[in-house]
Amino acid sequence: MQNEAPIESIWRMTKDIELAAAVGDWQRAAQLADERTPLLTALGVKPPHEVMAQLRAIHEIDNRIVEAARDAQQELGAEYQASMQKSRNAGRYLSMARS
Repeated sequence: MQNEAPIESIWRMTKDIELAAAVGDWQRAAQLADERTPLLTALGVKPPHEVMAQLRAIHEIDNRIVEAARDAQQELGAEYQASMQKSRNAGRYLSMARS
């Protein structure tokens, strides 16, 4: 892996981020994204022409991951709200049962 070209490292990390997101391991996805950022930055403002197609593919994958993260956040928020309501309902029942 030390002899790996920077774009290949970025590609591998992007695929690892995609996999982590697919299984809902958002902490791992965020960690990998943080590790990948300096590699992307190191490519500079004008990366070599042969790298651009791969960067476009990486950008498309990133967009799909962002959408999946939004969906997961909304779903988890809804589950949280439902759980909080159930907890309040159980608390009300306990209050009434003790009366």
